[in-house]
Amino acid sequence: MAIIPKERQFVHEGEIYFQRFVSKEGREYGLRFGTVKDVQEISSIFKEIYNYDYLTPLVYDLNQLKQSVLEKNNLWFVGEDLENKEIAGTGLIKKKRYIAHMSKAVVKKKYQGLGVTSKIGAAGIISVTKMPQFNEVLRLDSEVRAGQIGIQRLVENANAIPFAFVPAFFNYGDKRKHSAEQNTPYPAKREESAFLYSIILRNLWKKRTSEINLLDNDDFAYFHRFVRGYNRKMKNDDLIFGSGKKEKANDSYFVSRNNYDGIVNLYGTIHEKTLKNLLKSYKKWRMILWRIPTIQDGIHSMDLAKKKGFNLLGYDIGFHNVNWTLHDSVIMAFYRNRNVVEYKVNCLDGIKPLFNKVRDMFYSQIN
Repeated sequence: MAIIPKERQFVHEGEIYFQRFVSKEGREYGLRFGTVKDVQEISSIFKEIYNYDYLTPLVYDLNQLKQSVLEKNNLWFVGEDLENKEIAGTGLIKKKRYIAHMSKAVVKKKYQGLGVTSKIGAAGIISVTKMPQFNEVLRLDSEVRAGQIGIQRLVENANAIPFAFVPAFFNYGDKRKHSAEQNTPYPAKREESAFLYSIILRNLWKKRTSEINLLDNDDFAYFHRFVRGYNRKMKNDDLIFGSGKKEKANDSYFVSRNNYDGIVNLYGTIHEKTLKNLLKSYKKWRMILWRIPTIQDGIHSMDLAKKKGFNLLGYDIGFHNVNWTLHDSVIMAFYRNRNVVEYKVNCLDGIKPLFNKVRDMFYSQIN
């Protein structure tokens, strides 16, 4: 990747580009925020790369896409060839309170292999997170397809850390006729596994507690140890292990549904009777993904989830918020289809232990 002088890399007053870069073939590009005038071009890029099988049909409906571009918490950005003013690729960072989410950078086929994807992705992430709009954001999350080692390298170059491996996380298919307004999940189609990544920003550590309550089980300790290997600030964590034999646990949870992926997300601690009802209510959904906080009540929920057939998939730093004290969470999943396998996985050496651990535990549970 060619280098341009630092004084020309970042935005100057009156300029629309917040960063510039040069591709392998020597062409100069600029990163800027997308506008409603770019909607048609953004949509055409998704059609070229995914046909109509993207995760959400939003990108194919120009009116919905316009509203998304205008939404103040959606930071659409585009990489533009400065010579011909053609948009080479696009990406989205979406804010929700103190957590932001990065959608995968998508680049036109003719610009692939030139280093453009990595710059639009990594440079876009790093630049945007340093802007005033991100002052209150504590972390930036991203899900990466488990077969795409280049994208894994991209997000790690942006200082993201892997914290979970989720088999069959993505559910591709043509969803344009599927109504997300109804409590009906899109059926299983072309499923792909994912590695979950997060960029942990400095202010999160100021609000995170180092008291970690975990089920007394080697697997739970392993996931904490794996993530701690990426974060020196976790070295002084106070690990408290419990048996999970508490008679009752408080129901302190909320639920969100991703109709297009067919995933139910649970957050918090749940009593056994409540969990039984939830499993019954969502029996048509592909997966129930449960983040259990590492608080004392969480130990009971970890034990309960394990007994009910949930798979342990990862460890999430500072996700659970109690009056602005942030607690870590363990990530567990209940699969309706017990024949789920790891699918196509090609990962960096550093995250192979994470993949191998999940795979081995999953197979031991279904065999």
